[in-house]
Amino acid sequence: MRAIPKALLIHMIVLHTKENEDRWGNGQLGAGMTVEYVRMEPSSKIIRDKNNAEIQLSATLFYDCRNSYPRDVKFEKDNIVSFNGEKYRIETIEPLYDRKRLHHYEMGLVKGG
Repeated sequence: MRAIPKALLIHMIVLHTKENEDRWGNGQLGAGMTVEYVRMEPSSKIIRDKNNAEIQLSATLFYDCRNSYPRDVKFEKDNIVSFNGEKYRIETIEPLYDRKRLHHYEMGLVKGG
């Protein structure tokens, strides 16, 4: 399977992790890392969390393993994504493979971070 063309990967995000997190999940955002050649698409998909509560996603983030930069970014649930002045929290991470190797990630994002 071919990589997602760079012509479709038109967005840039800043990926933040929480630092000095306490037991309630409160913490400060780190400086962040700029990730280029990704795609943000609006979403209205409804998913269920581990407590069986419904969550409506606000956006889907596409990260191509060949054309997105930097390569080998480590995405984790609850990381914060800044895009166009808005903050989103990563709720789901779905790695998608071609026949032999990892092709791209699709991440479900919830508005507010």
